[in-house]
Amino acid sequence: MSQEKVKEFYSNDVVYRFDKHKKIIFGVVVDSYEASSDDIDDAQALQKGQIRVLWSNSSREQIWRQSTVRLINRSIIPGDIVRRLEKDKETQRGYCKETKQVATIQIVGTDKVLEHISSERLHSVRPYDVDDAVCFGNKFGRIENIDQMVSMQSKDGSVVEVLTSINNDLDDYWLSKRNRISFDTYYPGQEVICIPANFEQPNWIKKTKLMKRNLQQRQRFTIQHVSDVHIEVALYSHTSGYSNIYEIKDEDVKKLKVLEHPSDTCLELAERRLLKLNSHDVILKKKDWIRKLSLNRSELPKVRHIVSKINSRVPRVRSSLLLHVVTPTSVEATSPLFQTDDTEDDWWTEEGEDTDDEVNEGGSGVSSQEVSFIGSNTKNILKKKHYPPKPNEIIAGHTLPVEVICVESKVTVIWQDGTEEKDIPSTQLYYSISLDDHEFFPGEWVINDSKEDNDTYGVVQHVNYIERTATVKWFIYLENDKKPQALNTEELSVYDLKKHSKFVFRPGSIVKSKPTQEGKMGKVVDSCVEGYIIVQWLKNKEEHCWPQDIELIPDTADYEYSDSEDSSDDDKVSWETESIESYAGGDLTNETVLQNMAARLDFVRSRIVYLKEAFKNHTITESFAILKDLLLVYENSSYLDKLLGTSFFSLKSKHFQALLTQAKEKARAQNVELRGRLFSNESCLSMTKIKVAESDNIKKMIRLENKINAEIEKKDGNKEVLPTTPLTPDNVEISYISQENLCVELLSTLKARMDLAYAEIISRIGGSQALSVLTKATENVATPAYSTPLPSCPTTPEDSFSILSPLKPKKITEDNSLLDNAPPDGENEWYNVVDEAPLTHFYYPSKFVPNDMQKFIKAVMKEYKLLKESLPENVWVRSYSNRVDLLSVMIQGPAKTPYEDGLFLFDIQLGVDYPRSPPMVHYISYSSERLNPNLYVEGKVCISLLGTWVGKGTEVWGPDSTLLQLIVSIQGLILVSEPYYNEAGYEKQTDTQQGYENSRTYNELVILKLVQSMTELLSNPPDVFKNEILRHFAHNGEILCQRLEKFCSDEDPLKPDFPLMPVSKGLKLSLSTALKTFRNVLGNSLTKKDADNDCVSKTEKVV
Repeated sequence: MSQEKVKEFYSNDVVYRFDKHKKIIFGVVVDSYEASSDDIDDAQALQKGQIRVLWSNSSREQIWRQSTVRLINRSIIPGDIVRRLEKDKETQRGYCKETKQVATIQIVGTDKVLEHISSERLHSVRPYDVDDAVCFGNKFGRIENIDQMVSMQSKDGSVVEVLTSINNDLDDYWLSKRNRISFDTYYPGQEVICIPANFEQPNWIKKTKLMKRNLQQRQRFTIQHVSDVHIEVALYSHTSGYSNIYEIKDEDVKKLKVLEHPSDTCLELAERRLLKLNSHDVILKKKDWIRKLSLNRSELPKVRHIVSKINSRVPRVRSSLLLHVVTPTSVEATSPLFQTDDTEDDWWTEEGEDTDDEVNEGGSGVSSQEVSFIGSNTKNILKKKHYPPKPNEIIAGHTLPVEVICVESKVTVIWQDGTEEKDIPSTQLYYSISLDDHEFFPGEWVINDSKEDNDTYGVVQHVNYIERTATVKWFIYLENDKKPQALNTEELSVYDLKKHSKFVFRPGSIVKSKPTQEGKMGKVVDSCVEGYIIVQWLKNKEEHCWPQDIELIPDTADYEYSDSEDSSDDDKVSWETESIESYAGGDLTNETVLQNMAARLDFVRSRIVYLKEAFKNHTITESFAILKDLLLVYENSSYLDKLLGTSFFSLKSKHFQALLTQAKEKARAQNVELRGRLFSNESCLSMTKIKVAESDNIKKMIRLENKINAEIEKKDGNKEVLPTTPLTPDNVEISYISQENLCVELLSTLKARMDLAYAEIISRIGGSQALSVLTKATENVATPAYSTPLPSCPTTPEDSFSILSPLKPKKITEDNSLLDNAPPDGENEWYNVVDEAPLTHFYYPSKFVPNDMQKFIKAVMKEYKLLKESLPENVWVRSYSNRVDLLSVMIQGPAKTPYEDGLFLFDIQLGVDYPRSPPMVHYISYSSERLNPNLYVEGKVCISLLGTWVGKGTEVWGPDSTLLQLIVSIQGLILVSEPYYNEAGYEKQTDTQQGYENSRTYNELVILKLVQSMTELLSNPPDVFKNEILRHFAHNGEILCQRLEKFCSDEDPLKPDFPLMPVSKGLKLSLSTALKTFRNVLGNSLTKKDADNDCVSKTEKVV
């Protein structure tokens, strides 16, 4: 029986192939066509059916056809949503409850291999890692930073201690030997290579004369001892999320209790672990292991684990009880295990490793960017034995560092129908990819979206994935009894259910007791349909807990966690972070790289402007963590200097040094120690840190914005305005300033320098491509509750826009009034000029003076004329006499799409740099869920013409772009028949099984949410389009209802012109209720309109 063809590949899939010598080669999938980014250079872009792989015998990524490689492992961890894919058959989803892994490992520094090692025996090389959940007494959080003291001994006997936070050039010897990327994890016995002269703040315990002579040469050290001297923990609370950094030092580190992040328990190829040997372990030479697998080539597809019977002559690990203490020489003489003529290099490499340029019959021979993974052989040197570890250390009971060279997994899955299936090979499962937030699973907590009872919650028992219904058991929590009471069980449409915002427990989730108990932290084993959660606490004690008795410690400290059931903030963070990818370190002559770098920088700049205004206009109870984070943002920003060859973020700036000095004084006053590169006078970033620095800046600014927003909201309308602190040039001495103003000053400094860097990037782009990044960031910035609206964020390196009274048309030109040139009111049904802009217009508070007034007015008049003459039917536009920069647009959903007969409203502002930069567009949503991947609930419109998504040529805003082009693009490119494929990258799922199924079910959701949002629109129509809305639905409302009812008919249903059939039972149930509500609201609205008209008529007769 041949191996089943793999339909989809994902990042981190472990694959294998056979080279031209019929030897097995393992590799890791880096990217696949379905998941690849559209921003990759065309020469490196994957085509359908291709994947990008890092092979174990190569140091570069290579593009291969999927059909020429075989899948051996897929990294699935507890909590992942998976499914099987069967041709022409819709299959159910499930969640991974448990994963079992078996690995083949190689002892570091030797050619010795062990097979069938359970992942439970492979331990992390250090007790703590970043993002691990920890508790310290009654404090809980996640590790954000670790500083270690490493004691090393050189070959000549010199001993030195260094801190890892300020010494980034300690490279693993065996990894550097193969040109592989080193890592910042250190352990006793590890060999590293470095240049001693580059050590920062070394503590030499012993320095030999030979060491003193050779400080400038790369030397080999063996790590003797590693201690965690300083750990920073982001503390978590359910009210403020991750808001404070708690520093743990010295002896307190030993009191820290830790739970590994779920992803850390999943083995990956080339990962370093620690293994304690036992007497049953069987040792092979690596070349014998490779030869064995290659000889069994024909059997590989037939078996799960790539193994064969063990040769009885293969030596086993010796029991320490049976051995006397021997020298390496005696071991080599007596044990066949160590009788080898391999050179030092051969011990840690395999044959055929020097084949980067080999063009195999299955590969395209195309190599992408240089990525160190497993490099070529180094030059042979004198034959001699190395002893990391020494031969007499490879005995039972000893713990040795090992590297994973092959891994396979079996998975236990809980399917939607409630069944449990064990030991499924991970190669048979696929990740479930969907935009639908209405996929539910047994044991999941839900609420009824159509009811407002906050005390009642449900637990999903099982799901009918074909009919889109779920059986739910409802509970109500009894405060007096401190436990829930079961109410009833019923079958509901999945569209009427909503995931519980607080009870989000999945296998692998980290939780703490509620109320907080000292040291009580654990990991979720499973969520049960009976309504309780199985939790494994520290010390491996299991307990059944009600959801009210535990609290989730979120997966990452990068984003706030909220108890609020309003998901709008979470959605906003979602789109911001989804689209933010680092392009640092790319080709800076490539316009796309520069364009995206500018967009990321502008994202950070907009947050800085917002935070600066928030500090000015509100009293912020500042913790020192805010000031420290801002200093680190400045520090990280030196990646821009590294890439651009500038010195905007020099740490030697007199102005910045004055700020830094005062920050250090405040730190000492609060007994806080400032650590890291910024405070140790190191002046450069390594290239490997650039990508991390850019990403870290983005995450820090989002976190700071969320934190300050939360504090402002608690002020209940407090609008106290603090005095502003002006920008201070570098050559002016700074007087001592308050801590709050110190933040304002630092934000001003950051803003000024980022403006310079931004201008530098823009100047390098040039031409039409530069226009797409010169956009305002106002739509990305949330205005604090109860605060005066802040000015728009700048698009050019000015510090802020002017705030003026509304523009008066008669003052714009001397010869003609704008109103005289505008179309007369009522002349065009689709386009009209209204006297006053409504105060409810999203951009009404944002006022400015255009950079080029004459050019601005000329462009506006040209746009008005074009809209009047060429606006298509079913599109309504309103401009305003008192605000020529504002427009309102309403678009009718196109026929033969799920949006047919719906209405979509947008607010538009022509910016300070218009027409050079595109307008800002805000979508007015009347739904709690997205109706389209490009239209966000909070108002973002994602389209390349606005610069909110990447594009090429006419897809981006240019000198010839118009508002009419933008409106037509929204109507024709966003409101389409299969909106599912509008999601970034999802168009590559076209003609795939997952793509078709997801597109069909997404259309179900669109139809339902369309009816619900139109009901809300009828209930609260905006004044500017109120008459048009009522007139539209008076004519089309019942037509819409009847068409949707025909889609759901059990007898001879109407077949739509987009994927929808067969309509599920769940949609029929939800849509029936939604249409009934829509008809009632429509009838009431029309009746009220007639009554108002009668009243007006009677008044006119009286007059």
